[in-house]
Amino acid sequence: MEAAALIHSTTPANAEKALREELTHLGLEWRVFKDYMPDWVDTAFDSRAGVLQLKTFLSRNVGLDIADNGQLIGCELPVARFKTTRGTTHDQVIAARCVATACARLVGKMTLSPWMGMPNDPAEFRRMVLAASENGWPDLSSMLTVLWSLGIPVLYMPSLPASGRKMEGMACFVSGRPVIVLTKKVPHPDWLLFLLGHEAGHIAEGHLPMAEGEAIVDDTVDYTDDENDGGDQQEREANRYSTRTLGEGGQEVHFKKLMRADLLAGVALTYARQKSMNPGYVVLNAVHNSPIDGKKPYGLGQAALKALPDFQHGRTTDEICKDALNAHVDPEFLRDDSLEFLEKLGVL
Repeated sequence: MEAAALIHSTTPANAEKALREELTHLGLEWRVFKDYMPDWVDTAFDSRAGVLQLKTFLSRNVGLDIADNGQLIGCELPVARFKTTRGTTHDQVIAARCVATACARLVGKMTLSPWMGMPNDPAEFRRMVLAASENGWPDLSSMLTVLWSLGIPVLYMPSLPASGRKMEGMACFVSGRPVIVLTKKVPHPDWLLFLLGHEAGHIAEGHLPMAEGEAIVDDTVDYTDDENDGGDQQEREANRYSTRTLGEGGQEVHFKKLMRADLLAGVALTYARQKSMNPGYVVLNAVHNSPIDGKKPYGLGQAALKALPDFQHGRTTDEICKDALNAHVDPEFLRDDSLEFLEKLGVL
């Protein structure tokens, strides 16, 4: 029996309610997804064929499957290497992983550069990033340029439409290449530098199996490099790769004394030019390494970032990531409805 004949939609309202319940069971919220659906979604529930068309769209673009009885079911993915914080279970981030993987697969299909391999030596990767930088230090634009040129797409999805917990970052292998997905919403582009270097490190260090659907899911990245902390060895290796990309030899920065945000910005800029380090990263690294009364002064760091010159030329994190993506893909490789979906998600 065809799947269409098994979809019992007596009325549009009942059909929409049934779909909403199916998605909720999978950790996805229809009220969120509806905003990203094609324009014909409002009429899809008028007929069985329309419901099947909508489910086919969800299957193709959200990574779901359609069971023999016509219901949506979760996608079959290899067991991911979850790097989760204490108290977080794999099930809490599986919905986010499923959606992120589906979007990564779509973008991977239209990426122009072939997968070239990733330098195992972070010093070599740092040299490549510096060569691509207009400012003389690693920044988000130059890191993205190099990763895309190596055939590693990077998606920025801070509004990932999945209920439950969302990971900060993920490295997955889809469409014959590794893809990095960043979902952490940040107030300034420089907040993403360490996280992006960390996910790149997972790829460079060989942590990610090169097989379709494999993934390393970082619920929360711990910025430590301490071998005695009892943490995950792969996480430490990814952290080291990131710090050695952003600073020669993994240079770390500490406050010698507490100072005003504008003074911190000036000191960071001078230090950055001397060491070929991003001044925003200098600020954030110093904040991380210089707790005050046991707390890291991230408010001071954010104020110092605002006091730095605008090296992003007014572009937001979202705009920087979109510019890099659109410079390295050919939309002709995707269906129009998939392109529209990615546009509504803010990926394109």
